[in-house]
Amino acid sequence: MRNLQESAILFEVVIPEFKFMKACRKELKMLKQLWDHTCLVRASVDHWKTTPWRQVDVENMDIECKKFAKDIRALDKEMRTWDAYINLDSTVKNMLTSLRAVAELQNPSLRERHWGQLLVATKSQATTKSFVNKRSLLLPESDLLQQANFVDNPATTLADLLELNLHTYEDEVKNIVDKAVKEMSMEKIIKVRGSTPFNIRCKNVLA
Repeated sequence: MRNLQESAILFEVVIPEFKFMKACRKELKMLKQLWDHTCLVRASVDHWKTTPWRQVDVENMDIECKKFAKDIRALDKEMRTWDAYINLDSTVKNMLTSLRAVAELQNPSLRERHWGQLLVATKSQATTKSFVNKRSLLLPESDLLQQANFVDNPATTLADLLELNLHTYEDEVKNIVDKAVKEMSMEKIIKVRGSTPFNIRCKNVLA
């Protein structure tokens, strides 16, 4: 482009503005920035997915995702209509939502029946064979509840949980966990009352 400008000056010709070339160069730079961010996010998420779900460090992952989101928002606003930008932004936002759900699911109050309820709530989307086989998704809820044995499987990873599309079931997850916490509290109360001196004496008499 510089050679063309020099030639135009030499022959006293009007120097073209090269608007399209300048616009193309600008877009290429923006595309390179967007691609770099996309590669970084994908690499990080793919690495996180291999983590056994009970060892997921939600706090640190959440911090990283928020940093990604901040960096993405700092990109040129012209990118925001691009499909690549929209998909990247959606990936980070969905990951943030899913991590909140995973943090809820790490609550020790959850029992196998609660995981079964989660599978029932998400069975329209759940296809991961690490949880249940595909045929089990067509089973009645009572049978599906019994398939929730993936929780104690050491091979279950974050990727398996993400395949449940937790970002679309955040409310359901919260309701199930709240229910589990309440049930745990009730169980503790019942155990305490069952061990009072009066109840112990009654059991001895009945025995």
